[in-house]
Amino acid sequence: MRRCSAAVASVLVACLGACGAEPPAATPPAATGQSREYPTLPDSLVLRAPGGVDVYFTGARVGTDSTGGTCLERGLVLVRDGSRTLVPLLMTGVPPMLVNDTTLRARIWLHCRPGNTYDVNLRTGVPTRIR
Repeated sequence: MRRCSAAVASVLVACLGACGAEPPAATPPAATGQSREYPTLPDSLVLRAPGGVDVYFTGARVGTDSTGGTCLERGLVLVRDGSRTLVPLLMTGVPPMLVNDTTLRARIWLHCRPGNTYDVNLRTGVPTRIR
């Protein structure tokens, strides 16, 4: 049952992200890796950009808010022609949004709360803080 709930939550997050809405933080699924803080999850496609760039959630950590609630915060990786470019130091709780054919926008998350907004270059993976 838990696996089904996690799958439904993942689909909901992806659908809401595609619409531009910010869904609530997802409850982290049961850890399949060695550590509850850093569960091992498969990469999941969150965005397809022009020019053959696919954006995936990759890696994961369980965040904890000030009330003890938990959420799942994930990293981003850009995939083009079989080459993977990790977006450094940017963990998020919601799917990024496409700005144009060379840029995506993502909010960094820490302790289950969204923080600053970053534009990420789809060619280099370099994030630049915009606010």
